[in-house]
Amino acid sequence: MKTLKATMLVLLLGLFSFGVYHVGQLGTLTPWSTAPAIGDLSATLSLPVQLCKLQEQLYHLHWSAKDVAERALQEGLKQAKLPGVTGRRHSGVLSSLQHAVQEIINQALEKLEEIQVPMPDYALKSAGAAVIHSRTSPSLRDAKAKVFLYSLPLMDYMRSPELILEPENHPGNCWPFPGSQGHVFIKLSVPVIPRAVTMDHVSGTASHGESISGAPKDFAVYGFKEEHEEQGTFLGQFTFLAALNPSQTFQLKNELPGVMNYIRLQVLSNWGHPDYTCLYRFRVHGAPPKDGGDMPVSSVNKFH
Repeated sequence: MKTLKATMLVLLLGLFSFGVYHVGQLGTLTPWSTAPAIGDLSATLSLPVQLCKLQEQLYHLHWSAKDVAERALQEGLKQAKLPGVTGRRHSGVLSSLQHAVQEIINQALEKLEEIQVPMPDYALKSAGAAVIHSRTSPSLRDAKAKVFLYSLPLMDYMRSPELILEPENHPGNCWPFPGSQGHVFIKLSVPVIPRAVTMDHVSGTASHGESISGAPKDFAVYGFKEEHEEQGTFLGQFTFLAALNPSQTFQLKNELPGVMNYIRLQVLSNWGHPDYTCLYRFRVHGAPPKDGGDMPVSSVNKFH
């Protein structure tokens, strides 16, 4: 018991000293230091735009804090000298402590996420967004599941791509398309100036062993003013790290995309599944033109 108490004291002292130093460094991080002060925001921007920018700053601070906590944990473990514990036992105790402290960090960060106000989603089906099926990849046919009429099988069952516009995110409730490349064309709920997108996959703890190989990996985003527009405006290409975090937000990179009515998500690769890719949810964030029509995208903090 005395050994365990001494171990925890040494570890916590190491974590505290390392963490205090690096928390002090949060203010010097480039994306955070270039963010306008909240007072400056209120003087120049409307309330909805202030909220959007503040949410982005909170998102960046969340991941900065996570990085500092994890680095503090690693440094504390390196410096920990456990009285009376050597060899394999020393390594085993350190490993157990690492898992315990990491769990505490994760729980604290989850609480932080719960109190954050989510950014508006302009690709939400219940708000009026829709998939334009004529400009969307075909769904994967499930030959093992059939659509029946009067007990007669009519066709293979296919999930609708509009699943990705709904918030219900549980294992298996995704839109699959054949292979590793595909696209979906989305009519936004209202015209917006797109600022960022969020890609969601099922979390590892909820997947019950489901492989992430079918998750999207590299993808590109295009904006369109009209439904029948051919090329669209390139808004950025990104990589979704499915094993790192089930929900990731990416700032769009085009400087002046203007007001868009449609968004095309172009999946370029997945994480290795040879037969299909499965999309759980895709969200579009931005500002209606009346709220931020003259604000360039470059003024928004880069948080991914």
